[in-house]
Formats: sequence, C-alpha cells, structure tokens
Amino acid sequence: MVNSAQDKPIILIIDDTPSNITLMSGILSNAYKVKAATNGKKGLEIAVASPLPDLILLDIMMPEMDGYQVCDALKKSSVTSDIPVIFLTAKNESEDEEKGLKMGAVDYITKPVSPPIALSRIASHVELFRQKKALIESQRALSDEINEAASYIQSLLPQKLDQDTIKSSWQHIPCSELGGDAFGHHWLDDDHMAIFLIDVCGHGVGAAMLCISAINSLRSESLANTDFKSPASVLNGLNKAFPMEAQNLKYFTMWYGVYSKSTKSLKYASAGHPHAILLKKESDKDNPLLHKLETKGIAIGCFEEAAYKEQQVYLASRNKLYVFSDGVYEITDKNDHEMTLENFSDLVEKKFCDDNKLQSADIYAEINHMQKVAGPLNDDFSILELILKHN
Repeated sequence: MVNSAQDKPIILIIDDTPSNITLMSGILSNAYKVKAATNGKKGLEIAVASPLPDLILLDIMMPEMDGYQVCDALKKSSVTSDIPVIFLTAKNESEDEEKGLKMGAVDYITKPVSPPIALSRIASHVELFRQKKALIESQRALSDEINEAASYIQSLLPQKLDQDTIKSSWQHIPCSELGGDAFGHHWLDDDHMAIFLIDVCGHGVGAAMLCISAINSLRSESLANTDFKSPASVLNGLNKAFPMEAQNLKYFTMWYGVYSKSTKSLKYASAGHPHAILLKKESDKDNPLLHKLETKGIAIGCFEEAAYKEQQVYLASRNKLYVFSDGVYEITDKNDHEMTLENFSDLVEKKFCDDNKLQSADIYAEINHMQKVAGPLNDDFSILELILKHN
C-alpha cells in the first residue's frame, strides 16, 4: 500500500451510527484516507465531490434513506456508478446479500467487523478499482494518440487541384482502426510532379507513425542520395531509410510516379503495390485504353539489398490516372465473391473512365454499395485520382 497521505485511496463510510464510523476509521486510517457521513443524503453529496472515493462502505439500516436506496442512487449516477460499494451491516440473511449484489454492490461485510477480514476485502476491491481506472485512463490516452495521428495524416493529404490541364480528387476513408495509408502529389519543379501512395502493413499507431515518417521524407525531399525525379531512386532511398528491423518489423508497399508536362510522360515504379490504372485517349470520340502501371519490386523495408526499377509511359491528349491501396477493392460482394484487382480494373474501365469528370467519390459509393455487409470497409479506402490533359 502506498505511504504518501496524498496518494492514499479514499474510503467513504456512510453509517448513521457515529461509533461505527469511529471504529471503521480506526481500522482504516493507517492505509486509507477516510471520509464519513451519518446519513444517505450527505453521503451522496460527499460521493460526488472531488476527489472521488475509491470505495464506499455503506450501512443498510439507516433512517429516511436506507443503504439500498443510497446504492441505487450511486449506481444511477454517471459520476459514481463505477465506484465499488461494500455493504456494512448486521444483516446476514442470504436474501439481503442477493438484493444488494443485484443492485451493484461488490461485497458484504457483516457486523461485528473482523478487522483482518475487512481490510483484506477492502484492499482487494480498492486495487481492482484502481486497476480499472488505470486501464480506462490508458485507453483514453491511446484513443487520444490515435485521434491525433489520424488528424495529422489527414493534414498531410494534398490540396485538390482544379486547373484546365490538371485536376485531382481523392478519397481517404479509414476503417474502424487507425491505418497506415497516405498519399500525395506535389510539384518538384515547374515541370515535374511527384505522385505517390503508401500503404503500411497492419493498423494502429505504429503503422500510422511509419506512414507519417515516410510521407514527410517525400514531402521534404530529405532522403539521402536520392533523385526525387526518379521513381526507382526514391524507392531505393526509402528502402535504405526504413528497414523493417528498425520499424518494429513493419514494412510498406508503395507506388511512386513523376509526371512531366514538357515531355507529356509519366515515369513510375512500385514496391509490392497494386498497379496504378492509366486511361488514355486522344479525343472524346475514342474509347479509353487502359494501362496497368506496375514494376516488380518487393515491399519497402523487407530486404536491404532490394533494387527497384522504373518504367516510363507517354501520355495522350486526355488521361486519367488512379493510384490506390488494396483496401479499395478487397471486399466480399453481395454474391459472396471476393473482388480482385482485375475485377476492380474492369469496373474502372467500364464505369469511371470519364476524363471530364472527377469520379473518386463515385468509386467509393459504388464499392460501398457492392460489399455484402453494410458499414465500414475492412481496410482503409485510399484512392488518388488525376486528370491530365495536353493540347
């Protein structure tokens, strides 16, 4: 038991007999800070005053407001409902004990009180209550951290573009857990734009923090010996900077591209990530041609000696690019079919190829409608969409 008077657990005794309060205070005073009330009404007032008691010893037989009524009021109050109540009474009939336990009491101590037994039972329930409070506080702190991390990831997502020759939209809908998806696009210079999406394995604060670190290294262009206009160089730089052994065995998949206005081209490389989808056509009369943009490469952080390669594709007059995580398509539909990447590619080609319209929100609505069970998806839904046009 703690020795500091300030840290001593607080016991509230509610008993209409002053001699009983004196007796129990004498038994408890070495290990606990004791508060007392000689009637139920006053006891309820003390019970809600800060600091709250860690346990309440409650006499049953009291005038005006008996112990059962006081217990009922305590359990109905959001302030005191979790505080353990031990009935302190001369009654020892089984039906009285059953009634008290049903009302929410945790134990009974019968009079005359045996100090060793009373102290043992009180200590057990105080410790359980303090452990419960510590767990709740820990969960609250973790929840705050998760919310803070989620808000920070949201703040890193790019501003949506709305120009004549380049437009963008995106959807980032977290699942029930904090995930490790993030994406972005930014100009490296007047001619080159970086486009990327990261998906860290797993969920929780650890995945989010790795995702944040990787995104910030791209935004600040802080990777050593890295040419950020070269997708292969970027993936190689990230792989050296974020080995999974130093990241609590976490790794991430990634797609990274560099768009050049002057050459009307897109260089790209991927690391264990779903292919991006590029839809190209020269005029409104043409049917879009679908290109799957992917290079073979292991996820970032898995293998120190991994080497990444890039490819280049030249763009048409009208282009639409989709970069996404696997959470976009890994669903079970209403026919119990598992959607595949190929199924999703076909869906995009048939329904979401309009280069005059940003359709990422429509894709999310369609996937959400298609899944068998309504509600949040099993994984983060992250998709980045760009329309690129040339004269």
